[in-house]
Amino acid sequence: MAETFRSDRIFTLWHYTAAHGDRLLLRAKADATSPRVDLHVDGVVGLLLEPHYRGLVIREGTPAEARRVRTEYGVPVDEGVHLHVIGEDRMRGFIVGGPLRWREDQGGIRDPSPFGPIPGTP
Repeated sequence: MAETFRSDRIFTLWHYTAAHGDRLLLRAKADATSPRVDLHVDGVVGLLLEPHYRGLVIREGTPAEARRVRTEYGVPVDEGVHLHVIGEDRMRGFIVGGPLRWREDQGGIRDPSPFGPIPGTP
C-alpha cells in the first residue's frame, strides 16, 4: 500500500469526460498561502469519486481492493493500468487508469490546467 499523494487541502472533482480522452482532473484552488494543485489521470477506465474531498490520501490499491473493484463495480483492473485508491485506511473512492500526476502553480481556479488543454475546461 504505497502512498502516492497526500494533502490536507480541499480538492474538487474539476473535470471528467469519457468523450475526450478519458481524462480526470481534481483541483485544489490557490489561496494567499498555497498554490493551486491539479491532479491528473489519463486513460481512465473507471472511477468512483465524491465531488469534494477535505483532505486527500491516494495510494496504490491492494490485490484485494483490485478484486473488489472488478467484482463489485465491474471495472477491469488489468495489467498496465493503475488502481489509485482514495483513503488512507479504507477505500473512499478509486480511479483506474494511467499514472497519477500532479502539479502546483499560481494559476487561478478558472485558469487552464498545466496538463494541457482539456476539452470542456477553461
